[in-house]
Amino acid sequence: MYYHLSLKPGPRVEQETYNHLTKEMLFYGYSIAIWEETQQLERAEHSHDYTELVVVYEGNGINTVDGYDYPVSAGEVFVIHEGIKHSYRNTKNLHLCNVMFDSPLLETCGVDISHLPGFHALFRLEPKMRKTDFNSRLHLPQKELMEARGIIERLTKELAARTPGFRLITQSLLFLLIGKLARWFDLCQNENTARLMQIAQPIAYMEQHYYEPLAIEKLAAMAGISERAFFRIFQQATGASPNQYQNNLRLIQVAELLRHSDMPVADIADECGFLNSSYMAKQFRKQMNMTPREFRNLHQS
Repeated sequence: MYYHLSLKPGPRVEQETYNHLTKEMLFYGYSIAIWEETQQLERAEHSHDYTELVVVYEGNGINTVDGYDYPVSAGEVFVIHEGIKHSYRNTKNLHLCNVMFDSPLLETCGVDISHLPGFHALFRLEPKMRKTDFNSRLHLPQKELMEARGIIERLTKELAARTPGFRLITQSLLFLLIGKLARWFDLCQNENTARLMQIAQPIAYMEQHYYEPLAIEKLAAMAGISERAFFRIFQQATGASPNQYQNNLRLIQVAELLRHSDMPVADIADECGFLNSSYMAKQFRKQMNMTPREFRNLHQS
């Protein structure tokens, strides 16, 4: 079996080798790599210190994640985050591609990606909720699968050639792939993904309107469920209440403005939706273990 490392042509390796490859061995000092398996065999449980975006090209099998079995087949797309134990068995002509990247790279996609409900569904909600709602994985029709495969092939060639500008182009291609997948998730007319999108759409709205007063009635209506059900499902999906989630979004923006602007702390609090700077400072210190001014001095020194 041939395992293709796009960053640097390498030898054929035994299947067990992959289980123990570190980020340094795969990425060759960069943040993105491709590992394509034209004939995925059974693989023992393992985990990685990077994120895997898995696109299944052909065949089928069983993907076990954290002890739960999930059938996989052509067209499926799913994310395995760093540290998550997973394995494959009962594979039949399973051809897949792992798009691997440093997890913090997602933070550099830009704010626009967080405005796509499909991004939250693919990267945050489905991995968290798959134990209770397995059928919510993204499944691409043939046309979209071929388009995704084309982007991955372009990404693979750029990583292998490493010509000047490859970092810019490979990151752009990765973000293009992520953006396309997020849009396709948005457009899914599949009842199996409906539960994820019930929460993904309000989350995307909150990302864009974090500075506004929290309107649970509006968010629940957007999800098409009662306020009580919205609270319950939101907590299950994100691990936080809507209020906590919005507060975290505001604090993230506070930190950005402290790093990259000279705005007074009181103005930053107002800009990010806090009623007053005292409450913002209290919440910031609770989250960051330092005051806003200490944070600014640390990051602007």
